[in-house]
Amino acid sequence: MAQSTDPPQHEALGALQTEAISPLAGTMESLDTFELCVAFNREEARVASSITSSLPAIAALVDDLVPRLRSGGRLIYIGAGNSGRVAYMDCTELPATFSADPAQFLAVVAGGSRAVVEAVEGAEDLHDDGADKMHELQLSPLDTVIGIAASGRTPFVIGALKIAMERNAVTAAITNCRPSAIEKLGVTHPIAVLVGSEFVTGSTRLKAGSCAKQILNMISTCAMIKLGKTYRGLMVDVRAVNDKLNARGRRIVSQVCEGRPLLQNIRPHVAMQGTTENDDIDDLDTTIDALIQKCHGSIKLACAVGLSGLEPDTAKQMLTTVQGDLHGFICTLEAQAPVESADVRQQEDYFLCVDGGGTKCAASIASRRDVVAQGVAGGCNLNSVSLEEAVDQIRSAIDRAVGSLNGHSQGTWPRFQKAWVGIAGLHHSRQAKALTCRLERLLGVLHQHGSLSLTCDTSLLSSCMSTDRSINGCVALIAGTGAVATAFRRGPNDAISQVGRAGGWGHLFGDAGSAFYIGRRAIQTVLASLEESQGELSSSQPLSPLQTAVLQHLNCDGTDLLSTILCTNAGKQTSRLLIGSLAPVVTVLGLRPVHPDQDALNILQDAVECLVDLLKRLIKARVSDPSRSILALSGALMKVEPFKDLVLDKLKSQGIAFNATVLVEDPSRYAVDFLARSSHIKESVRDLAVDSETIDVTSQRLLSPCVLLEQRTGSTISV
Repeated sequence: MAQSTDPPQHEALGALQTEAISPLAGTMESLDTFELCVAFNREEARVASSITSSLPAIAALVDDLVPRLRSGGRLIYIGAGNSGRVAYMDCTELPATFSADPAQFLAVVAGGSRAVVEAVEGAEDLHDDGADKMHELQLSPLDTVIGIAASGRTPFVIGALKIAMERNAVTAAITNCRPSAIEKLGVTHPIAVLVGSEFVTGSTRLKAGSCAKQILNMISTCAMIKLGKTYRGLMVDVRAVNDKLNARGRRIVSQVCEGRPLLQNIRPHVAMQGTTENDDIDDLDTTIDALIQKCHGSIKLACAVGLSGLEPDTAKQMLTTVQGDLHGFICTLEAQAPVESADVRQQEDYFLCVDGGGTKCAASIASRRDVVAQGVAGGCNLNSVSLEEAVDQIRSAIDRAVGSLNGHSQGTWPRFQKAWVGIAGLHHSRQAKALTCRLERLLGVLHQHGSLSLTCDTSLLSSCMSTDRSINGCVALIAGTGAVATAFRRGPNDAISQVGRAGGWGHLFGDAGSAFYIGRRAIQTVLASLEESQGELSSSQPLSPLQTAVLQHLNCDGTDLLSTILCTNAGKQTSRLLIGSLAPVVTVLGLRPVHPDQDALNILQDAVECLVDLLKRLIKARVSDPSRSILALSGALMKVEPFKDLVLDKLKSQGIAFNATVLVEDPSRYAVDFLARSSHIKESVRDLAVDSETIDVTSQRLLSPCVLLEQRTGSTISV
């Protein structure tokens, strides 16, 4: 190894942050063992929080890295001493965990492979040796070179990075000091994480080493996820090469294929003796093991076969077309499913409508003649759940509806002529395009061809305008988990467009008048009254009806009411739903015919005032003319007749008279009936905030399932 010809580093060692003396240094030796361990652990715990400010830089590096790896480029770590060993450890794990090509993931350690297991003194000082190693690798612009140096001044790493930059490779540097010589090089992605002084001064195998390991783990793991090496957090690209990985692989196949006819799909592809339809779990495990063996240890391929029932070679080819992404494989499978299931030779044209709200997702299927099937799953508001979770709930609701459809079974869907999907939260979401793509694959319909319509859930109610051509407007008022009012207007050629919207801000900023709002007001009222009665003279007073009902519903007492709400385990969505679940408690108390509870009634009247205010905003903005519009009421609260009557009475007292008022108890059933009877439907996936939703309703006369509550003549008619 030639000594470096590069000018010597001039930074004083003592000026480096990693060389600073720990505040604990003066008392460290006097601590007992337990106190010493606590102090050490406290220092190490600072590492993760120190990395936080560098997350944008790390994410940008991963985004640059992934397409290069996909194109055959390499990830090359450069390090000396402990930094090199951490890099080597990360690289060696990737082939086993993710079936990564070892030739694409390299660790270049100062002093060579011997330096991984023992110290090679002086190797880190050889600037030219680092440069030579890069020349030997014949770097290209597809490669990514990451230098790791706690001090930011290691000559071996600097020499390597200089050559990498000359070869136009993507470069990054992970350091724990600033400013530093490496930072001055101008690498593509400088990542400086200041972890502070080490527990033992200068021992950078401690916090600096932990920092490097965490960042390298983050980079490689996130890159593998982006490359499709995982599926829902499962390492589907692991190869079963020992007993532990065999067991893990078997479990992964079972988890990925949950809800699919796994045994039925894989049985034809494995040679098993004595298996029956009633095999127990042990026999299923044996069958999965045989499948994994036939797939040459590839868990991902075994999952693909288990999901599809395809021959392994065919499934492998299909995986190749989606770059090995199991998620993409499943999307392709879903897009083909409706076409394949059409072989059931359906005699009917089927239409689908999905009403995806915050509490539940309802799917309705109709023929030309009638609504023939319905299914319900969990909530899919895009402001409360991920896109993946929303699609899962939509799939589940449709699958349950299909399960009750004659001639079909769950997992085998008919071909849908048209589908209308209304999703809560779409108005404020940036995921409309991504959701459209997922739904096209899932349902086998195309937005561009007019067979798929994606709107907010409120837009489903606009179809009530089809019952009366003299009506030129509609205002949909939904009061359920959330609260929102949306105005629609009939335009040229009978096209219906969304022209206004009020509310629907979500529980953090609005939803005034909703079930959540009522529940929150009830909790606030109870908390305030409990605080007022906390003195000794008031301690013997009985609880009010509202206090009693709220505490019983939440199964707590006054002392832990707030903690019961705030400490709900599953996060903000569960807390929101728990609060909203108090609305029925309040309506029962406040709307009972005899001796209604005044506290509860006040809350309900306030909620009604909020809902009417939503309508008044649309009227004031002149996007709705009540005299020529239908008021469509929907949501769980509107199904409570006394509450609905409070809303209508409030409107009447303020002189607001709509041409007609309808109660839509089941929007998905209502809208799918419209869809099935209309000749065509087309609309934009964008809401008013970007572009108008437009629904073409040129059609036959429709008989939609709703209740006409009142017309201006005062009659009440069921239609």
